[in-house]
Amino acid sequence: LAVNAFAQSRAVDHSGLNNGLEVEDLASPSNMLVEYFSTKQEKSNKLAFLRSRKLITNGGLLKYFLMVPHTDPVNVMPVVNTRPIFWGASWNNPKFYSDKIFGLMHWYENFQDSTYASTVSEYLPSKLHHSFFGIMIDSSPANSDPEMVLNKICELAGGTINSKSDYYPVYTDIKRGNASYCAYHSAGTCGGRPIQFAFFFDIDDDPDCDPQSPYAPPAKTIYSQKPGMIVGMNSNYQQSQGLAALVNVSSHELVEVITDPGYFPPNGNPYWGGWFDIFGAENADKCAWTFGPSNTGLSPGTVSVGAFDWKLQGTWSNSAQITGEGGYPTQRGVLVGCVTGS
Repeated sequence: LAVNAFAQSRAVDHSGLNNGLEVEDLASPSNMLVEYFSTKQEKSNKLAFLRSRKLITNGGLLKYFLMVPHTDPVNVMPVVNTRPIFWGASWNNPKFYSDKIFGLMHWYENFQDSTYASTVSEYLPSKLHHSFFGIMIDSSPANSDPEMVLNKICELAGGTINSKSDYYPVYTDIKRGNASYCAYHSAGTCGGRPIQFAFFFDIDDDPDCDPQSPYAPPAKTIYSQKPGMIVGMNSNYQQSQGLAALVNVSSHELVEVITDPGYFPPNGNPYWGGWFDIFGAENADKCAWTFGPSNTGLSPGTVSVGAFDWKLQGTWSNSAQITGEGGYPTQRGVLVGCVTGS
């Protein structure tokens, strides 16, 4: 299959680096989500785009921090067909996969009807329709490079790719190491057919990518990766630490794919044509590693999805910021547009 990777990727970054693009409400010394670009030309294009965006958002200081559409009509994904891929030899090892495969399946299957899914509704022209299309497992050595990830998706999904609404989150057994992000989302084409995809490291016991969920054991403890009640275990916890961490970053990538997917026009180069602010921050970027009011009563940021509870970082709502209702503060506490659907 002819494979074409969209050069720009969007990363969940925990390092505090911002590649020269300051994101005012995400300046955390240890946890920051940024958009990164792989070439100098992409950075140049980004800066030119930021200048153009400032020209159309000159209605007061607040507007500099709101999400704005890049195109008219705006490019979003009100229909999403999710099919996770588990890539790497470790996914054949029950000790490694623990409750992660089943837990992620449960989360994706129930996302559509959750209050968390409602956080993207103001950016869509119609009701969100999210469907779960089963999983694929490949035991060959995994790779974190976006081109290689896309190659693997095209190899596995091949002839089943038939919709621009297809989304492939790829979960690997690669440790993060020195990488400055926990996950990223990108886009590409297989045989001329566009797809959205995301990449996830193995973040078991990785403190920089851990939401510290009250429903999972603490990281780096003897029981941290023990399966929880989500797979029917007799346990004090609903999920393992690794599952809790993956679901948290998965929620971040999914809502960004919905509100700002890669767009492949009939003529010209692909680009991000959805919603983001003038600094390039997407809806989940603006509320990265913030945890708002709970609808479960146990801990900040805890949200019910399906039969279980999860600790999920927030996503941005223009409406909450403008009205001052229903939101909670960003990391710096100046803006109040973060929501989790609680």
